[in-house]
Amino acid sequence: MHRRIVILWLSAIATSAAWGVTPSEAADQWAAQGRALFLACEFKQAAHAFERAVAEQPGRPALYYWLGKSYAREADVASPLTAPKYARKAGRSLEQAVRIDPHNQEYARELFEFYVDSPEWFGGGLTRARALLEVVNLPEADSETVLKHISDAHTEHSGPSWRVRQAILRTSGVAGSLVPAR
Repeated sequence: MHRRIVILWLSAIATSAAWGVTPSEAADQWAAQGRALFLACEFKQAAHAFERAVAEQPGRPALYYWLGKSYAREADVASPLTAPKYARKAGRSLEQAVRIDPHNQEYARELFEFYVDSPEWFGGGLTRARALLEVVNLPEADSETVLKHISDAHTEHSGPSWRVRQAILRTSGVAGSLVPAR
């Protein structure tokens, strides 16, 4: 109950403060609300707050980064029917953060983890993870760790249980409709 009161209070502050302030101040207020909601594990509401912040200031990569993190966490807890939508939004947001600031290692790592952990039809995939390495300049030690991570993920994703799971997803009724035709 206490958490709901804090969330409503933060929402009221952000809404009332958004009147008569500069876009930068409004974006900061929405971002603060989004971070508070994210920490309260209210990922869908956090994503909404970060969407508002991005609308106020679309050139700030940190806003896209937090928007992507919020959508990724919402995809983790969402139903199987809505998870792909949130995962795709997470990927697009994280990609935008890296596009705006390609030198930020935190953004690149989060996007890389998203690619490795998400199947292709969710907007991820090992091919995209490898391509990201070519675009983003990681320190040498990190590059070796990242390549090992891709190799481990590839091994994990190529085993018999992975292939069976993929076949089931492609042929099942509801889940099959989520997988793009090849």
